[in-house]
Amino acid sequence: MRLKRVSILASLCTLGNALCGFAAITLTTKALQVSDEAHAVFRNDVKWAAYFIILAMVFDALDGRLARFARATSDFGGQLDSLADAISFGLAPAFLMNRIVVEGLRDCLAPAGLVDLLKAVWVCGAIYMGCALIRLARFNVENVHEEEAHMSFKGLPSPAAAGAVVSLIIVLTNFWPEAEPGCTAAAILWALPAATVLLGLLMVSNVRYSHMLNQFIRGRRPISHLVLVVLGLAMAFLLREIILPVGFGGYALSGPVMAAYRRIRGGRTMRAADRMEDAGSSSPEPPEEKGI
Repeated sequence: MRLKRVSILASLCTLGNALCGFAAITLTTKALQVSDEAHAVFRNDVKWAAYFIILAMVFDALDGRLARFARATSDFGGQLDSLADAISFGLAPAFLMNRIVVEGLRDCLAPAGLVDLLKAVWVCGAIYMGCALIRLARFNVENVHEEEAHMSFKGLPSPAAAGAVVSLIIVLTNFWPEAEPGCTAAAILWALPAATVLLGLLMVSNVRYSHMLNQFIRGRRPISHLVLVVLGLAMAFLLREIILPVGFGGYALSGPVMAAYRRIRGGRTMRAADRMEDAGSSSPEPPEEKGI
């Protein structure tokens, strides 16, 4: 009975993930309805929308672990999890990025007659969402329930991609104190669509990424390890507006950087092996002994 309750709790966490995505979309819509005089309310709603997507990641991390703890992993749970991820890490970040960038740059581009460029922002959001759906569908097809198979991912995980997008939006709200964006805020607004497309392409790539949660908490660990994890989480919460963009951005870049490093290292190893082989083949053969 106790394990059955844990299994139900895992499903509730998955639904909590989806509800956080729905809340983020609702808050984004609400933020766009305020007037310029209420810009502080706009910034607050946008920031809360971003934090709801971060909260969805917490539910996403808990549901799978609770299901494995209850030994209740199933194809139904995997499908439900991917549907929730499609809302929270596919639709919600794309919608938030699109509406914030379009509304932020509309006044800047209107005097120059470049409003048509904003259509490209819609395309960038659509590319990201499409890549997120492909990433989740591929994960469903290739997924196995054993925890040992979840030590790495092929392609950037959708929660990490969403985290990178919304962490940039959180930084943007801090540099957008007035009704019109300043130079720094405008630069972030211009960079967001390109960054979103890049993150989408990383999701559907074959680049390997480590499963950071399993790397830190899997297996038997000393109590000091648990203390360090708790202190790290507390530090991340206190310095969240600095840690979030650095952490998610660093994780998104870690895959391509490590792939390039492994390729360079593998190339050097192959060249060294070729040189050793050439040196062995070019060494003079010992003279043949002549019979008496």
